[in-house]
Amino acid sequence: MYSIEIERPTTKELFEAAAGYGFTKMQFDFSSVCDEQMPETIERSLLQEIREAADRTGIEIVAVNGTFNMIHPDKQVRIDGLKRLETIARSCKTLGCSIITLCTGSRNVENMWSRHEDNDKPQAMEDLMGTMGKALEIARKYDLVLGIECEPSNCIDSAEKAERMFEAFGWDEHLGIILDAANLFRAGMARKENVRSVITDAFDRLGNCICLAHGKDISEGEDIHYTYAGDGIVDFPFFLEKLKEADYNGCMILHGIKDEKDMEKAVAFMKGLS
Repeated sequence: MYSIEIERPTTKELFEAAAGYGFTKMQFDFSSVCDEQMPETIERSLLQEIREAADRTGIEIVAVNGTFNMIHPDKQVRIDGLKRLETIARSCKTLGCSIITLCTGSRNVENMWSRHEDNDKPQAMEDLMGTMGKALEIARKYDLVLGIECEPSNCIDSAEKAERMFEAFGWDEHLGIILDAANLFRAGMARKENVRSVITDAFDRLGNCICLAHGKDISEGEDIHYTYAGDGIVDFPFFLEKLKEADYNGCMILHGIKDEKDMEKAVAFMKGLS
């Protein structure tokens, strides 16, 4: 599960709640235990507190969120994001994880989760390649994998664009894809008849570099509306079958749970597939 989808006042209670739902793997976000998603500094005592809570509850932290706006028009914002990314990277050994999750960002200066028409311009991709190259230097330094997620509002908004980026970096071993089936649908595409072809295309292009899978759903319609697994149109049995064909042996991180009261429904749905 993704830690931000359970809110608890202490680190101990957060991990106990996650374990109470039956989770054994977690994608961790520092905003769950402190004021910032991407802290400038992280006290060693906090890292030890997180690791101890994870070990005590039998939860493995498989990934840590390191998302920042990689194509922000202000270069200084990108530089600051890279500095904070290294802070996250430095923490991974203590937390026992090897994946940092990233999205590629938007030219929207107010909200990187809002699309901007300049995302598709060559300069945006040029900026992304520069930022990603520096992020890869950090990943190599700490022997980590950068898990990249396609996002309809971001510069990399499709499996095709992700494939081009991976090719540009020579399919670097420190670069992986986070396959979230719901994120593969751009506006106007979320139709039941499109589901299998969209998922198949993503696996054809990126199936050899999956580092993590996300279990999020999307509602049918012209707009993009995410929801919890089992409440939308994603064909999860087919998704799981494609993951197996791709020799993916990792976990699936439940995501898209906006209200904790839906957590049990999502967990029950996924358990029903196993």
